[in-house]
Amino acid sequence: MTESEIDTVRFFENIGIEITRIHDGVEKAPDFYLEVDNQTIYIEVKEVSDNADEVALIKEVEVNGHTDVHDSPEIGRRFRPGIRSANRQLKKRCLSGEPGLVIIQDVRNFFTRSMFPEEEVKLAMFGDRITWLSARDGNVAADLYEKNKTVTERKNTTVSAVGLMVKNVNDQSLMLHIFHNPHAKNVMKVGLFRSDTIAEYKIRDTRTYGSFERL
Repeated sequence: MTESEIDTVRFFENIGIEITRIHDGVEKAPDFYLEVDNQTIYIEVKEVSDNADEVALIKEVEVNGHTDVHDSPEIGRRFRPGIRSANRQLKKRCLSGEPGLVIIQDVRNFFTRSMFPEEEVKLAMFGDRITWLSARDGNVAADLYEKNKTVTERKNTTVSAVGLMVKNVNDQSLMLHIFHNPHAKNVMKVGLFRSDTIAEYKIRDTRTYGSFERL
């Protein structure tokens, strides 16, 4: 199993919930399922690791002690493929109203890891942030989610929520942040997991840019 899959198993075992591995058959299935309050939830785990460009940046720092000027990575870009592919896998099992949860864990080097993980999830789900300023007075005229949406009323609706698994670098403890998908066809109930190591969030408007509200 990957580091993220191992951490997912450890997390749920720590809060007293049994999680079961699903072995792939002919078609690739979600990684796990669990049952809580008589509800089955299917889980697909996605790990974000350093790609070739990021490995090169780390090497540059190790050799030179610094990097040259590079373009900043687009926020949300590294998380979007995981949400899309997780939806395809969850569709194999979420056939009778079961919620589908994709858990993303960023295991990249500290130097390349996302500095704004909640924003990363938000823009990965709802699209790039586009801010329009008034030519007359320079004030914000519109602040919107635009292209590169992964969840809409018609896209990736099997993803009931996106989880962000965060590991404390000092003591290896885990915290799971769950961001509910307002467009999900199978809604995952809020408060199913009773643990202070879980935080849940929703967003009211997926057209105008805004913040997640903690539940």
